[in-house]
Amino acid sequence: MSTERKNQKSLSKKIVFTVAFVLFALYAAAIVVVFLQGFFISVKKSGYGLGNYGFNFDKRNANLFSFYPPFAFDNYIKAFSEFAINNGVKRYSYLEMLWHSVWRTTGASLISWMSTIMVCYILAHYKSKFTEFLYSLGLVISIIPLYGAGPAQYKLLSDLRLVDNPLLLYTNITLFGGHFFYMYAFWKGISWSYAEAAEIDGANDYQIFFKIMLPMLVPSAIALFVMNFITGWNDYEGTLLYMKAYPNLAYGVYIFEEIGIRTTGKPVYFAGVLISLFPILVLFLAFQNTIMEKVYLGGLKG
Repeated sequence: MSTERKNQKSLSKKIVFTVAFVLFALYAAAIVVVFLQGFFISVKKSGYGLGNYGFNFDKRNANLFSFYPPFAFDNYIKAFSEFAINNGVKRYSYLEMLWHSVWRTTGASLISWMSTIMVCYILAHYKSKFTEFLYSLGLVISIIPLYGAGPAQYKLLSDLRLVDNPLLLYTNITLFGGHFFYMYAFWKGISWSYAEAAEIDGANDYQIFFKIMLPMLVPSAIALFVMNFITGWNDYEGTLLYMKAYPNLAYGVYIFEEIGIRTTGKPVYFAGVLISLFPILVLFLAFQNTIMEKVYLGGLKG
């Protein structure tokens, strides 16, 4: 390749990466602005406040991006006591909704994650016509969207008495769970020689999977667990349909916006929203490098 063509290719790469960087930077800036505005609103007084300053004053003057003392940081304390919902039978406090978010999201993510890991392990390393058929079926299901299955699914779960039942978490055991192809690619990237060596030493299939193969996969697949967790934490539709007796924070935010702001004010509401985002924000920051690196590598293997 001539020097001129190399220079043209290098210039093209620089242009593409520069444009991509600018677009992503603008996107990130837009997200940061939304969070900043939410924080500014969360530390305002709910009324007109001292010296005629406060949320209502700013709202009337279309000045919601202002940031000035006195700061009402006690709104974050009020959120734990005043940010609550009532489904007509029971009142759910902020801490109760937080607890439901934790156990529901953790349980659903673990069940979906482990079931997908096990299915993909078999499809990747135990070759037969049946496993090849299952993998092809997974491809077809991923390509062809399924519409109109919601009513039938609700009827089935209702008949099985799984609506408003913690056992609903077991429905996350699926043949083709979330991130199916990433898990399959991860397993294809792990050599079967480790299993053969363990088999020579007398290990059975269960020992090979749980003691040899699974520990090698977990560091890479943990990124997908974090992504599943974040998705589940923000899911309010599942609660709206199936788990109103165990409302999570996402559902609480959805309902509180409609019926609770009138009594507590929007600053307390925004404080509660920001607190609800804190756990997944910490989780993402702790694993951001793992998510970016492992998911990218997993997509290349296979």
